[in-house]
Amino acid sequence: MKKFVFLAHGEMDRTPEFQQAHRKWWSSIEGHVVDSGNPLFNGRNVTKGGTVSEITADMDPSLGYSIVQANSMDEAVALLSDCPMDMRVYEAMSM
Repeated sequence: MKKFVFLAHGEMDRTPEFQQAHRKWWSSIEGHVVDSGNPLFNGRNVTKGGTVSEITADMDPSLGYSIVQANSMDEAVALLSDCPMDMRVYEAMSM
């Protein structure tokens, strides 16, 4: 199986309805979870030239991550079919 990184981004909904939908979705993918991850905050952008700047809300920052396993990108994307959040998906390449 391959590993995929889910990066949550966009607006974070804190309503009880969102929390219920998130728990339901999370329960449906638990068998694929390698690392449940953590929320992300206080981000910085660091350029190759060494310039450091704060990542602000208008930069569409990542809000959290999780690592899952799936056989393909299509399967990883399918795991997000009932996810109540905006996600980016990246395949974690083996080195």
